[in-house]
Amino acid sequence: MSDIERTGIDPILLSAYLTRALSIDYELNHRLESAEMFEEARLLREQAACCLRSLAQIQNLFEAAAYREGRSEPSVFNISETVEDIFGAVRSKTRNVKVKFGADIEEGLLVTADPERFSACLVNLIVNAFQNVDQEEGEVKITLKRASDFAAVSVIDNGYGMSGAEVSERLSREDGCCGFDILKKFCNSVGTSPLIETTENGGFSVTVRIPLAPPSESLEFKADIVRMNMGVFSPSSLLIYKYDGASVSL
Repeated sequence: MSDIERTGIDPILLSAYLTRALSIDYELNHRLESAEMFEEARLLREQAACCLRSLAQIQNLFEAAAYREGRSEPSVFNISETVEDIFGAVRSKTRNVKVKFGADIEEGLLVTADPERFSACLVNLIVNAFQNVDQEEGEVKITLKRASDFAAVSVIDNGYGMSGAEVSERLSREDGCCGFDILKKFCNSVGTSPLIETTENGGFSVTVRIPLAPPSESLEFKADIVRMNMGVFSPSSLLIYKYDGASVSL
């Protein structure tokens, strides 16, 4: 059971309160800094950070519920573009952090999975990596490569790592809602298991394998794009793009 669940408060209601508190904190922080009340502003930022951490825990609760309730809807999507978008968003949010953040992303890979569940899984892995590296000399890297019939997404860091026993314990937990739990649930949903390499004080590497879209699906998907580029629209292709907003670079 998570800390949020122990409170007994409805997560949706708590999320609304925390979001409102964040909005107030940001406004007050701006006013305090304008009045050169820097110590008060610092304390307010610490409070806002607590709100953000709690909201992240609530998001993982929602993710766990999505799997429990069967709300995982696989579709064909361009994982290369999704990983690139997530990398860009995280890099923007961490631009003032000294941790080195890089990516090596193979283009044009189509996979079959739920894109929302995948995004939540990847963001969890990235955040975990940032939290477990030295904030002065830390390095985090995302890679995306074709590996046989899979797209292999890895998050690699040079952080503190953990023992094999710790990894086994976290992967053996049932129905949790922490980052490791979301990782395991996503891998189960696509029929794979996470590949983890780590030693204590020796860094940490997690690889998630997602099945590549079958060739027939990939060809049909690309054919829809060609027709759309030519101005020939079919109801099915229009619904596909309206539904998941996917796009492919030919």
